[in-house]
Amino acid sequence: MSEHAPKQGFFARWGQRITSLRNFVVNAGFLVLLVVVASALFSSPERAEINDDSALFISPMGVVVEQITPPADWRDLLFRSADAGLIDIGDLIEAIDMAADDSRIRLIVINFDQVAGISSAQATRIGQALKAFRDQGKEVLAYTEYSGQMQYLTTSHADKIFLHPMGAVMLTGLGGDRLYFAEMLEKLKVEMHIFRVGDYKSATEPFSRNNMSPLARQDAQRLVDGLWQSITQTIASNRALSQADILDFANDYEIFLAAAQGNGAQATLDQNLVDGLMTASAFRDYVGELVGWQDQMLNGVDYQSYLMLRDGDIGPATAPEEAIVGVLTAQGPIVESGLSSSDAAVADELVEQIRMARDNADIKALVVRVDSPGGSAFASELIREELEAFQLTGRPVVASFGSVAASGGYWISATADAIFAEPTTITGSIGIFGLVPNFASSLDAIGVTADGVSSAPLARGLSVVSDLSPQAKNILQLSVDHGYREFLALVTRGRQLSLTDVETIAQGRIWSGVAAKEIGLADEIGGLNEALNHAADLAGLTEWSSQDLLPPLDPQSVFMMELMQATAIDPLDSDFLDVVKGSFAEPLSWQSHWFKALSEDLSKLNAFNDPRHVYAMCLACGAH
Repeated sequence: MSEHAPKQGFFARWGQRITSLRNFVVNAGFLVLLVVVASALFSSPERAEINDDSALFISPMGVVVEQITPPADWRDLLFRSADAGLIDIGDLIEAIDMAADDSRIRLIVINFDQVAGISSAQATRIGQALKAFRDQGKEVLAYTEYSGQMQYLTTSHADKIFLHPMGAVMLTGLGGDRLYFAEMLEKLKVEMHIFRVGDYKSATEPFSRNNMSPLARQDAQRLVDGLWQSITQTIASNRALSQADILDFANDYEIFLAAAQGNGAQATLDQNLVDGLMTASAFRDYVGELVGWQDQMLNGVDYQSYLMLRDGDIGPATAPEEAIVGVLTAQGPIVESGLSSSDAAVADELVEQIRMARDNADIKALVVRVDSPGGSAFASELIREELEAFQLTGRPVVASFGSVAASGGYWISATADAIFAEPTTITGSIGIFGLVPNFASSLDAIGVTADGVSSAPLARGLSVVSDLSPQAKNILQLSVDHGYREFLALVTRGRQLSLTDVETIAQGRIWSGVAAKEIGLADEIGGLNEALNHAADLAGLTEWSSQDLLPPLDPQSVFMMELMQATAIDPLDSDFLDVVKGSFAEPLSWQSHWFKALSEDLSKLNAFNDPRHVYAMCLACGAH
């Protein structure tokens, strides 16, 4: 009698078929991915051809940062979201500088509508590059459908600005709301143990209050008023208007809007903030009249394609000079360790880069570009002391402040040979605080208690699930007090000020770049180029080149970077019309603003990972 396999049921048969189909789809998708990657890696991208009288189109999309960090590993490459849509400001400035020296480029056309984040300091740097381009007898045109004030600050450096007939320019001023969580934490029965030094150190207030303290309000108001004066004066100068004209437009916009019968574009034109109203199609034709056409496309090139020519068509290739001024970028909250990204300054990696620079005899000076609100006090000191070790070799260190260089961001710069700040840099915030959450009451409310044993008092005294002991509280406050004295001593030594003078301007107070120079926290007002030139002068260099210092890349990292570049989509693969008629980012709704503010405030908690619980950080120092 023969044996027969049991007959499979209906669902079992269809389960096997679905599994086979799934395997086929996955395998086919993987093969397609391999083909795409191989094609991208081994094919040579088509190089842009630049004719005489061409235009350079600059229409970036995303958030402007000082530097984009290469992926650390495959997981970082595949799942990193922090660097999505980031724009390296160095790329923008390099493209403008190249175009200034390129006889084939006669015109730059800019559109910053899709830049979701740019600070006033970054707008100023871009504006300086555009001015240098114009100084060569060339022209800059700008087009916008909707400009927020920082986008408009950048755009105002153009010779002419054109606005869509249904567009608008909004100058809303600086400031805004901060979220305060004290009542929520009380309802959740979460106790935040706060230890701080400095009457103006307001970083912990969102966790201990339901509103701003009077001193914090006074300090913040003084800061935004000073920054706003600088921004409006810049716009007024660029547009050949008086500062009063700009302030009137910002303060009394509804009056001008009413006079224009609700037409925001006309109101903007009437106040001379733009030079004309044009549809995207009309603007395209206008640009075409200036630069001509090639195969029904505007005679020009987008800035990303243009940068690919940096080692080829743009001037003769030159070998780097023997003398190098290194540029080290520290941006984002300062943490001791972790994966590299463009939104955090990781002390372990920065220290390694400084050591490599110290061991490189060709690097004669170092410029530290700081764009950070601070973070871990210990991590800040690790970076600063390594910079000082570089100085002990007889080579200078110059700090260059970007949008924010406050608290720990100032700590790492305090003993530099010189400090350069942008006019609207936010700096200072010399103060220390400690922050330890405790969930004992929260757990007790839901019937959970904590108990245990210890061989020494602090084994349970520092617990976050049982009450923080008086001994632990005393230790944390003593540590914060000591950290503050260390901070004051560094500033006193580095800035060659008296302790009395430093105590007067410390206490957690925040200052603009202009004010920082007046009180001695900065030496000069200037950007990265001025800092580089000064570093070269201090090193006694006449022939030199600058070089960005990046983490050492292993073959895997190099391959991943090549993969990212090879598979990048050209944002301007047709012509500028695709950009000026694209889907521009609309102004955020009030709901989006609220959730964005909440997300940003909560995300800052990620920086509170120092096991010592001692921080030099300015949470109020948003980029303006």
